[in-house]
Amino acid sequence: MRLAILHYTHSPVIGGVERVIRDQAEALMQLGHQVDLLDHALWKKADTSHFDAIIVHNVFTMPFNLEWTRELTALAAAKPELRWINWVHDVAAVNPHYAHIQWQEAVPSALPVAVSEVRRQDYSQATGLPLESIHVIPNGLDFAAVLGLTPRIAELRLWEHDLVLAHPTRLIRRKNLELGIRTTAKLKQSGCDVVYAITGAPDPHQTDGKRYLEELKALAYELGVTEQLLWLGESAPLSDEDVRSLYVVADALFFPSTGEGFGLPLIESLAHRLPIFCSDLAVHREVLGKAGRYFGVDEKPDVISAQIMHWLQTDTVVHHRRHLWREHDMVKICQEHLEPLLLTATATL
Repeated sequence: MRLAILHYTHSPVIGGVERVIRDQAEALMQLGHQVDLLDHALWKKADTSHFDAIIVHNVFTMPFNLEWTRELTALAAAKPELRWINWVHDVAAVNPHYAHIQWQEAVPSALPVAVSEVRRQDYSQATGLPLESIHVIPNGLDFAAVLGLTPRIAELRLWEHDLVLAHPTRLIRRKNLELGIRTTAKLKQSGCDVVYAITGAPDPHQTDGKRYLEELKALAYELGVTEQLLWLGESAPLSDEDVRSLYVVADALFFPSTGEGFGLPLIESLAHRLPIFCSDLAVHREVLGKAGRYFGVDEKPDVISAQIMHWLQTDTVVHHRRHLWREHDMVKICQEHLEPLLLTATATL
């Protein structure tokens, strides 16, 4: 569809609504729509016949350009063949700071969308519209931008999975990736949508590096977890920025080595406040102390899987992150909530 998103100002102006409309426009373009982001000056130059739908953020409900508000209200009434959406972030009519401003009535030709239940009730109070006629679509985030992810990690959209285990490592046998693969298989069997992300490629200093990778892939195939494994360093080395991005978006570090001299990813993970599941080596306890969640190098994968699942189901922080990923990804919000409204027949508006 050809869409216009309207607001008083837009990026590079800094503000909450400005960020929302920027991310909304980007998400809609990712979904294949053509989007113009317009303030009043740009709107005056636009051809309304160019658009299939017009999303108006706050201009119908706030008094910062009443001339434009009146113009859009009249245009929405005159052009009902367009899909008009009145996106309500704020409602001047219920704000005592704007008591001196004459309230603009509801816009019958525009479908009202509020950013929260509170704003839905405010708009209903101000207009007399029934609550059920006002849709609620929460604000979302462009997670890749907010978290500063590199394009290489962002395109994986790892936040869409239940659990992401990061394993920064070279592919050498003492890193014990077999245990990671077997644990991943047990996690999958328990119903967990898990990803085991491995950063390294075969070690150029080890003559059997490629053979080890082939063995690991064969094991993954045998256990049915080929799709759950990400060999991130196989096609090209990851940059330091890529690895930092992985730490940011991962849920936990999985570090099952049978031997280490130190274990640098342990303190890197601590720096990123990442939970750590690691083998019970003396050096790991030396480095981490009580900060690690330990298991024996010969522990059964189902025991380790149960340990991880218990943490996943009970940890408050990971619960909040999962809720954030599920409810406030801007692309998902546009796809699941906004697109159906845009495709609604104008007769229902």
